[in-house]
Amino acid sequence: MSLHVFSDEWARACALAINDNLAYRAAAATWEGAILLHIAAPDPGSERRVWLDLWRGECREARSGTTTDEDAARYILSGDRTTWQQVLSGATAPIMAIMMGRLRITKGSLAELLPHVESAKQLVASAASIEASFPETA
Repeated sequence: MSLHVFSDEWARACALAINDNLAYRAAAATWEGAILLHIAAPDPGSERRVWLDLWRGECREARSGTTTDEDAARYILSGDRTTWQQVLSGATAPIMAIMMGRLRITKGSLAELLPHVESAKQLVASAASIEASFPETA
C-alpha cells in the first residue's frame, strides 16, 4: 500500500528518508529553516501542505502542514498537482520548476535558494524514494 503524497504519514516517511540520505546531509550542512510545500488547488478544501523543519542537514520534524504554518516557514513553495508530480518523480528539477514559473516561491526568495540547488535535488530524491500516490482531490 502506498502513502498519499503530502499526508502526515508521507511526511514522516520523508523525514526518515531525508535523515538517511548522506548526500542530503552533506549538501544541506548550511541550510537553516523550515519549508512549507503546498499543492494548490481550485478548491481551497483540496489544497495540501507539508511542513519540513530542516536544519543543517537534518529533518527535525515533518508533518502535514496547515495555513497557520505559513507564518513560521522560512520558505513556501507552491505548485499545482501536475507540477509536484513532475518534481517528485524527478522529471523536473525543483529549481527548474521555479525558474519556469511552475513552482512559485510565495515566501522567501530564489536568490536565497540558489546556493542550495544540490540540497533541493537530494531532498527531492529522498521524497521520491517513498512509494506514494497523489490523492485524487489535490
